[in-house]
Amino acid sequence: MNEPPAKTKLSPWTIWVPIIIAALGIVVFYNYLIYRSRIDKVDRPPVIGRLEKDLELTERSGKTVHLADLKGKVLVISWVFTRCPRGCAAVIAKLKKLHGEFANEPNLQFLSFTLDAEDTPEMMKNFATTLGIADDANWWFLNGEKDAVRKFMTSQVQFRPVQDMPVADRLSPDDKYIHDLRVAVIDHLGHVRGLEDILNPDPEFAKFWDEKLRKDLRYLLNEQKKTPYQPAGTK
Repeated sequence: MNEPPAKTKLSPWTIWVPIIIAALGIVVFYNYLIYRSRIDKVDRPPVIGRLEKDLELTERSGKTVHLADLKGKVLVISWVFTRCPRGCAAVIAKLKKLHGEFANEPNLQFLSFTLDAEDTPEMMKNFATTLGIADDANWWFLNGEKDAVRKFMTSQVQFRPVQDMPVADRLSPDDKYIHDLRVAVIDHLGHVRGLEDILNPDPEFAKFWDEKLRKDLRYLLNEQKKTPYQPAGTK
């Protein structure tokens, strides 16, 4: 008679190896998520302020505009005036280069506020044109009621207050103001996420701030795409 075939003994490793591999995969994936979250926290620009209220302004075109019109966009804000003999033109020149680098970003808007109430739309237009900023660029040059603009720029955007330039220190009669030459970055929800000192007199620090500005913008634009702005009452 033929004997029945011997039963093959199942090795414990046949069961445990797939379980161990699956467990290791879960551990590796979990550690990756922790690593990514830490990297994101390092890269994420902090919230240092918030734009709370709308502001009615006059653009270089002569049109009346409102900040509320820009809800949902990432903003780059600078503070200049048309007859500035110091760093204003240099700030705009740096921002013009940045503007070119991000030319294909429809959700990015540049805003240059004048701190001089005497700057007219025509003066702002000439200022922008002289520096090579096209009329149809996504770049507003703005003026408004003096106290309202200055309060907005200091209490909400977090710029340092404007000071009068001592007469003895003036380079010319138009050299009237000491003002903040940093650039503010605002996310699509209206949070102030950076004040970038791109005109720092130290070349190494200036390079650092130039790179940080670009890095912050890339992060915020990506953030905007992941979680677009939704007006109140919409889903």
